Amino acid sequence: MRQRIRKSILIFSLLLFPITFMLLSPFVIVVSAANGVFNGSAMIFGLLLFFSMVGSRLFCGWLCPGGALQENIAVVNDRHWNSKKKNISKYITWTIWFSFIVFLWLQHPRLKGDFLYFIEFNFQYFIIYAIVMVIIYLFTLVTGRRGMCHSLCWMAPFMVIGEKLADFLHIPRFRLAAKPESCISCGKCTKNCPMGLDVETMVKAGVMESSECINCLECVDGCPKKAIGFGVFQKQ
Repeated sequence: MRQRIRKSILIFSLLLFPITFMLLSPFVIVVSAANGVFNGSAMIFGLLLFFSMVGSRLFCGWLCPGGALQENIAVVNDRHWNSKKKNISKYITWTIWFSFIVFLWLQHPRLKGDFLYFIEFNFQYFIIYAIVMVIIYLFTLVTGRRGMCHSLCWMAPFMVIGEKLADFLHIPRFRLAAKPESCISCGKCTKNCPMGLDVETMVKAGVMESSECINCLECVDGCPKKAIGFGVFQKQ
């Protein structure tokens, strides 16, 4: 039941994406910063960072429209796309991109807040939207399970930083917990994971920490022996 609710929320988020697209855009924030404006996407990315200090990456697993599109594409290509080498690219890209944004902000000591800056629903808007959707579709089609999330996502690093800050400050946050003694090595948790994580190995080791985990709870709901739980608590 929980996964039906999660997937219905994701689909609804995807249906709203033509409206919310510019508020999650990595391009509009650059244009806004160049003009001395702290825009809607900057505000949302900041909120995601602070939310992740308690909620971890629940946004990715439950609300992200790009994630919703990718999970549907997994029906066509269910290959795992998860490794340190493949995952590091998003952090390199993010560092360059965000450093440039900060540089632009520093050129304007008095930033003007404008949530809807640069958002106009015109023909050009929907052309850009279509291009981005095709890129997400083709990249995921070629790579596999949430390939964009692993290699190109510009929002994930904000939430990973939020998780690391929470752990450093000993703030309880949403996380998974394993019961290794209950695991029967059926492999369902790994098979069900939309991020292609080796969840079974994590459970057996009793360590459920992964910066790539999106807290979708597929592994929790699919485990026949309830060997995986979840809650809000500090890192052990």
